[in-house]
Amino acid sequence: MELFKMRGLHYRHLCSITYAPSAPPSRNPPHLSLLADQCTSLHQLKQIHAQMIISARIHDNYAASRLLSFSALSESGSLSYAVRLFDSINEPNSFMWNTLIRAQAGSSNPRQALLLYVKMRRLCVAPGKHTFPFVLKACSNVMCIYVSRQVHCHAIKFGLDLDLHVVNGLIRAYSVSRVLRDARQVFDEVPERNLSIWTTMICGFAQNDRYDDAIQLFERMLEDGMAPNGATLASVLSACAQSGSLQLGEQIHAYMEENGIELGVILGTALVNMYAKNGAIVEANKCFSSMRQRNIATWNAMICGLAAHGHGKEAVNFFKELEQETVKPNDITLVGVLSACFHAGLFDYGEGIFHSMKELYCIDPKIEHYGCMVDILGRNGKLLEAEQLIRGMIWKADVVIWGSLLHACQSHGNIDIAERAVKEILLLNPNSHGVYVVLSNMYAEAERWDDVVKLRKRMKEGSLKKTPGWSLVNAAP
Repeated sequence: MELFKMRGLHYRHLCSITYAPSAPPSRNPPHLSLLADQCTSLHQLKQIHAQMIISARIHDNYAASRLLSFSALSESGSLSYAVRLFDSINEPNSFMWNTLIRAQAGSSNPRQALLLYVKMRRLCVAPGKHTFPFVLKACSNVMCIYVSRQVHCHAIKFGLDLDLHVVNGLIRAYSVSRVLRDARQVFDEVPERNLSIWTTMICGFAQNDRYDDAIQLFERMLEDGMAPNGATLASVLSACAQSGSLQLGEQIHAYMEENGIELGVILGTALVNMYAKNGAIVEANKCFSSMRQRNIATWNAMICGLAAHGHGKEAVNFFKELEQETVKPNDITLVGVLSACFHAGLFDYGEGIFHSMKELYCIDPKIEHYGCMVDILGRNGKLLEAEQLIRGMIWKADVVIWGSLLHACQSHGNIDIAERAVKEILLLNPNSHGVYVVLSNMYAEAERWDDVVKLRKRMKEGSLKKTPGWSLVNAAP
């Protein structure tokens, strides 16, 4: 009772739910009906809880389980309240343990689910087939391969390692931790696989840049007579986008049309992204236009795809159209727009976007935005301004950004800033030998032969040599 003080609750509200102590308890007492049908807030939940305590219904495991489930999983509940309720129960049954583990696994602190599972085992409460999927979900969310393997061992110990829900959780946990060998081993050991397991394994490959493996597994799934769902198709389309498999992507699109699969936000975005990254801009635009609903990822796929394939002005036009929509741009959107401005030569517009990011879009520039801006300033000949921008960053500039400035200096023949850029690059990575070659070529173009001799002497003293070029044609047997 100390955990749930009734201070602030009106007694007349508590007594509005009648209960006859002499009557035999029903399986669905009025408190539970009210819980399921009328409870819409934590305040009402506490009232029902208090009345269940008064009527002694709280000692009924079924009633307590319903209350805990509502508190932990409902939008009207409270996870912290559910934890206190759980702690007040003398001997929680397996359903209660699973309910709280499930809630904790999906919370902002999934580590608590793992600690609860440890407590469960210390109290010698046997986990069941409904326990492991939620524990493995927590493992996925904390990305701890060591714990995932321990839980896998527990599943084997209790004979549940081949349960399809457990298998699905294991594959996801191993994939998130980038241990695809173990994920594939779990997949291969399952005698019969459902669609969810196929999809999770394909998604694991795609999310870990194993695009060819994802596509091969998808083709094998089709050979086994398994029809894909939206999640499967979205994962394979992502793999097609990253691997350049336009033909397979087109076949998937045709399959979707033949089977009347609607272009929802997720599938539609995956399709737009696949076409855009493969340079099929016309098809990407058709899919984009046919979608009834779009999110920011859809717009980003179109804008970034246009920018990457030389359609900078069209990308900017899409961005201007986006500004008229209710969808707000994010940091990826602005990287795409800045890249488009660089390729299209829209320098002034790009500078305006960069300097108004915080004010107009509430987005703080990240290192990717600074990189794009250095490219824009460098191509526009504003090399000193680009250098000042780099030195004024709140992040430490990396080799890529200084390299962008160096190549801009090479294009405009600015040796002074190039020398400073080379110095910064070598401080970050002393093995960046290529910068000596760039600087040597700049000296030669400016006919500063003494500097060429000095630099090449320095390269020889450091045993630095220009790596000779090679060709795949020459390398072929």
